[in-house]
Amino acid sequence: MLNLKKLTGEETGVAKELRMDWEKRGIDFYEDVAYGMGGDHPMYLDLMVPQEKTQGKRPVIIWVHGGGWSIPELTKKYRPTQALAQACEMGFVCASIEYRLVTEKPFPAPVEDCKCAVRFLKAHAGELGIDPEAVGIWGESAGGQLAALVGASYGNPRLEGTGGWQEFGSDVRAVCDWYCGGDMTHMGAYMCPEVQERARELGIKLTLMPGQQESDENLKDQAQDGLFIQMFGKPGREAPEMSMDISPIFYVEHRQPAYLLMHGDSDQTVTPQFSYNFYDALLKYGHDATFVLIPRQGHGFFKGQGYYDIVLNFFKKKLVSENK
Repeated sequence: MLNLKKLTGEETGVAKELRMDWEKRGIDFYEDVAYGMGGDHPMYLDLMVPQEKTQGKRPVIIWVHGGGWSIPELTKKYRPTQALAQACEMGFVCASIEYRLVTEKPFPAPVEDCKCAVRFLKAHAGELGIDPEAVGIWGESAGGQLAALVGASYGNPRLEGTGGWQEFGSDVRAVCDWYCGGDMTHMGAYMCPEVQERARELGIKLTLMPGQQESDENLKDQAQDGLFIQMFGKPGREAPEMSMDISPIFYVEHRQPAYLLMHGDSDQTVTPQFSYNFYDALLKYGHDATFVLIPRQGHGFFKGQGYYDIVLNFFKKKLVSENK
């Protein structure tokens, strides 16, 4: 049985603009629900369930926060609160999840936790009144990479982990990836022969970050950066297989969920080329993908209700309309 701790009143411990009195919005908010094990300790999610009863099973949206896989201040509380409340009012159950940061454990730990959260929700679909066949996932920046990777890599046992609920699948039906894209080989493995050969086989484009150069010596220097070593447990140039394992673009020859990719055209942190390349690869292999380039916006939550409407309409179409 689920151990649910209901929050009443305004949520605390979050930035003022992210606070919400969920009860007043007609939403049951359950804080710190243990969904599985991240190594030797429990992992938690916040759960939002519409109070209004429905006859059918509800679709699900999982939110994955960003923060460079490493910033402890950005947690499951760092989320588009208003949009998630709107989703609940539309009939969705929403979950905002935590995952192990690479400062604790390198990849594949972060994606193992995300996949465990998907399996947990499916395992408790009956208790929560949700449709296990209508699960979507949405993330921003590092969370966008994790969301896309959950969608892309279903079937790769190297990324499943052992956090719990192994009898359930971690596949999702729809993915919204905000300003990350599908290629992680820029973290040192870009010039590795295995990476270049696999990219040629698939006919995909790989991308470096602004300021990186296509020289082996330059990338060796980049690979010594602390974050790269945290990501893989060693320099990125020594981890070509893991670099491809955690790059959604390398899965395009397999079955894929529907994708909505969104990227600001003024993003100076992650160039929009990453999303362009992933989008092109998805289309090349005949997958369901939409790319929205946001004018005059950079790296961070988009400004303008219309962009959140695009996301919610995407999930409504892919998880409700097409699931009937």
